[in-house]
Amino acid sequence: MVFRLPFLTMCRLVGLAVFSLGLSTTAAAQTRILFVGNSFTHGKIDSIRLYNAANVTDENYSQTSGARVESGYTGPWGGLPGLVKKMADQAGLNYEVHIESISGQPLETHYNSALSVINQRIWDKVILQDQSTYPIPSGRTGNRPSFYKYATLLEQTIHTANARAQVYLYETWGRADLTYQSNQPYSGFPIDTMAQDLHNGYFTQYKANGKYAGVAPAGDAWIRAISTGVATRNPYSPESSKLNLWWTDDKYHPSKWGSYLNACVMFYTITGIDPRTLGSAELAAKDLAIRPSAAVALQQVAYDQVAAQQGGPAPLPVQLVTFTARTAGPATVALAWATASEVGSDRFEVERSADGVRFELVGQVAAAGSSTVAHAYAYTDRGAPAGTLYYRLRQIDQDNTAAYSPVRMVATPGAGGLALYPNPAQGGAIRLSGATPGAPVRVLDALGKVALAMTADQAGTAALAGLPSGLYVVRAGSGTVRLSVE
Repeated sequence: MVFRLPFLTMCRLVGLAVFSLGLSTTAAAQTRILFVGNSFTHGKIDSIRLYNAANVTDENYSQTSGARVESGYTGPWGGLPGLVKKMADQAGLNYEVHIESISGQPLETHYNSALSVINQRIWDKVILQDQSTYPIPSGRTGNRPSFYKYATLLEQTIHTANARAQVYLYETWGRADLTYQSNQPYSGFPIDTMAQDLHNGYFTQYKANGKYAGVAPAGDAWIRAISTGVATRNPYSPESSKLNLWWTDDKYHPSKWGSYLNACVMFYTITGIDPRTLGSAELAAKDLAIRPSAAVALQQVAYDQVAAQQGGPAPLPVQLVTFTARTAGPATVALAWATASEVGSDRFEVERSADGVRFELVGQVAAAGSSTVAHAYAYTDRGAPAGTLYYRLRQIDQDNTAAYSPVRMVATPGAGGLALYPNPAQGGAIRLSGATPGAPVRVLDALGKVALAMTADQAGTAALAGLPSGLYVVRAGSGTVRLSVE
């Protein structure tokens, strides 16, 4: 039997575990964090820029002259640090959060004007974010040499003051105004192109330097949100059923949804705590009037991106190319995966979890051994309990070394006995069962809007069809169940 700890208790234990591993240089009661950046860090729009400012120290607020003076805005500021602080408080972490942010300025300006703040030995964690175009190639109006130079100089300065400080890079996102408007650096290209250039810039610096604790992959998470149907691709042609991650006024600063996604990515990156544990009642989302379904969808995107890119399980010794988990009937989940090649592989163990933290073995499948050709595998879990479940593979080599796959989530029949098959779905008709005969059925998108409405038949079933890719909540009577359409 798997026992669940209350959320805050679990997160406090995680925080203590992180401390015990030496990831914090202060007493367990407090971790000091400094965010260094510009308007992509403080958030620009009032609802974000001023968010939770009372619990964030704005290092530039008292400045009256020099490069650190901000014109046109009234502080102190909360911004992304304020969102992360709110999440950390809910997770039972005692984080003292500071911001040193100057609109429109690159890391070069911070190095030349704010070292008195940055080079203090008190910082346990420092997050660096450059001006939005500096990490892209010079041929597209970027300034990578400056980014590489001053990110390195700041890292060296921080580690000279405190050798054990953790320094992170904050990867930003593709700008719609530079993509979807004419005569711009990325005109005629998809938003993915600028996002990939930013990714290459940040991760080249991360790998070349070797002394960063990690990269918070916010820009990559935006592309994941778009590709999975959670967010709109082009804010100049918004889709009512999807979240707009860009601020509508300028199409490059983050909206409240973009800021919330960034905060979830940052929270997971610097704490190691799964943002999905914050859940639908998370307080920052509530404060920003973000619907619970949208908050949960963004938490999932952040988890998937960070876990896949830098914070998740180690890659498999075999070359895993696909891994899926889908409901296939009452108490039944069908898992399938494929490998492109294997060397000395013995078996795959299938593990299941009810909370995404504690996993148990439910079955195993023999592996191919050593092979240079593709192999497909399948396993059916016929004893799946109701609720949201998480699955992963534990691949074991012939010498007994092991590694884990990414985690996959499915929703099995939940409250009210509702079930959806298949789930996740890849187009076509989706069958809802377990509803009260004649009960109204509503399918809500990530914005909480009704995407489909119907009535369950006399057998308590309904066919859902025509849904675009995205995450949904299906309600029938008193029952609810989550649906993913890929």
